[in-house]
Amino acid sequence: MSPTPANLTHRLDNEWLHLVSSPATAAALARWGRLEPALDGWADLDALRAAVHDRADLERGDQILAALVRLAAVTGHGDVLAARVVLQLLVPGAIRLGQSLAAMVGDQHTSEAAVFAELTILIRTYPWQRRPRRIAANLLLDCRQRLIRTHHRTRPEISAGLSLHDTTSTATTAADNDERLALHDLLWWARRHGILNRFEAQLLVASHVADIPMSQLVNRFGRSRSTLFTIRASAEERLRRALTASPVSPPA
Repeated sequence: MSPTPANLTHRLDNEWLHLVSSPATAAALARWGRLEPALDGWADLDALRAAVHDRADLERGDQILAALVRLAAVTGHGDVLAARVVLQLLVPGAIRLGQSLAAMVGDQHTSEAAVFAELTILIRTYPWQRRPRRIAANLLLDCRQRLIRTHHRTRPEISAGLSLHDTTSTATTAADNDERLALHDLLWWARRHGILNRFEAQLLVASHVADIPMSQLVNRFGRSRSTLFTIRASAEERLRRALTASPVSPPA
C-alpha cells in the first residue's frame, strides 16, 4: 500500500535509518566517491547529511548536492539511491514548503505529499549541466512554482500531471526553458527504454510543452477527450514508477 500523507515523513525517516546502516549503501557511497570527489571520504550518509545541513559551510553543502544530483539524474548516472538521498537531504525545506502551500492544497499532510512527489521527479530530471549551483534552492523553488501553476491550471479540469509551467505569459524565463528541456530529455530517455510509445510522448509534449488544451487535441489526435486524459495519466504514472523505483542507465 502507498504511504498515507499523514505518515509519509515518518516513513521517509524510518527508511533513512535503514539506508544509513545498510551494507549496500556503504558500497554505493564508496562507489560515488570514486565518481565524484565531493563525495569521497564520508563515513556514512548521516555524516553526509550533517555536512549538507551545516550552515557554516554552505559552499561545501552545495557541492555535495551538486554531485548527488549528477548521480541521480537520468541524464547523469541514473542512480535511484542517490535520488533518494537528495530527497532526504531536502526534507527540512520540503516540510516548510508543504506548510506554506497547505492552504492552497487543503491540508498540510496532503501538501507535503505533493511536495515530495514533485521533488522526486525534479531530482531525477534536474538539468545539472545548465544549473550546477544552488541545488537545494533551485529544486525547492521549481517545486513551489510547479505546484502553484499546476493548481491553477487544473482547477477547471482535473488530470494527473507531470505538468510544466503555464505558458500564457508572452515572456519565457530561463527556468521555463530549463524545465522544458528537462522534459524533452526525460521523454527521449523514456522512449529509448520502452516506457512510453511515440504517441504517448507526442501527447505529453502537446499537452505539457506546447500547452495545447485537451479539447483541441481531440481533433488533432482523433481520440476522445476522456481517452486522451486516460492515456496521459497512464503514461505519467509509468514515468513516475520508472523514475522512483527502477534503476536506469543514463542516456548515451
